[in-house]
Amino acid sequence: MMKIAYLAKVRPDLKARIPKDVDGVILEADAKGVYSPDALKQVADVDAFVVSMEPVNEQLLGAAKKLKIVQRLGVGYETLDLKAAAKRGIPCCNIEGVNREAVAEHGAALIIALTKHLLEADELTRNGKWGESRLLTKTTFELNGKTMGIIGLGNTGSSLARRCKALGMRIVYNDIRDIDPAVVKELDATFLPKEEIYRQSDVISVNTDLNDQSRNMINAETLSMMKPTALFVCCARGGIVDEPALRDALNAGRIAGAGIDVFDPEPIRKDNPLFKAKNTILTSHVAGVTEETTPRIFDWAHENVRRVVLHGEKPRWVRNGVK
Repeated sequence: MMKIAYLAKVRPDLKARIPKDVDGVILEADAKGVYSPDALKQVADVDAFVVSMEPVNEQLLGAAKKLKIVQRLGVGYETLDLKAAAKRGIPCCNIEGVNREAVAEHGAALIIALTKHLLEADELTRNGKWGESRLLTKTTFELNGKTMGIIGLGNTGSSLARRCKALGMRIVYNDIRDIDPAVVKELDATFLPKEEIYRQSDVISVNTDLNDQSRNMINAETLSMMKPTALFVCCARGGIVDEPALRDALNAGRIAGAGIDVFDPEPIRKDNPLFKAKNTILTSHVAGVTEETTPRIFDWAHENVRRVVLHGEKPRWVRNGVK
């Protein structure tokens, strides 16, 4: 039987998702990312970490003497100390593409809701303000013929682009990696420098990992390059957006609206600046969470752990170079 430490703070369904062939313990760090002495004792003989959004750091790795793999429950891996794990020969893995369609659908839903002012229209209509609701159409617009700017044309970005192309949008993109020419051709997409993405796009979506290049990518300077009619959507990672700068841009009318699913920190705090932003739709990091994706995420994660722990095979989706 494998022993797995599940590192998770906000997963009410977790116990029910631990397989019968797993001896599982559930642990979490404190607000500073520090684990208790009791938690460190419990990881001494674990085979694997399966990680929601808790940190995997030197403290924890040093206590897990039998650890063979660190497996993220999802795509992002910014809470993992990749170098610390690599020097111990422990692979760190995410689950590439596991929820790409769900995230793309969520992004498309945010875009359509923003272009049609659906939340405001619903509230006004329910309150009998028929005329006021119809006045919202002064600033609604069709997506057909508009420019969709995508920063990060990977799994999720390309899936979102397909949906936007189906709506008649022109696709422009930027990515630090070379994109499969077949994907670019399928989307009839045009590569542009990021500055031109900001200037030309009617809708902008960031679909990148959180790293040194993407942290605070959307800030006061980049927001100032966008059209005053532009919409911005992010279902990627908290930390990519400078939240006070986005609030200020929205409230000053420098951009028209935003749909945000990810925040820094998470869970979102009561004083998050976007609570006071105009024309904003906020969701609680649920873009990739659906009835279909949740069991798939756990199945793929456990399958990858079994490859390493039970079968001695190389893991999939390694992110720190350890094979």
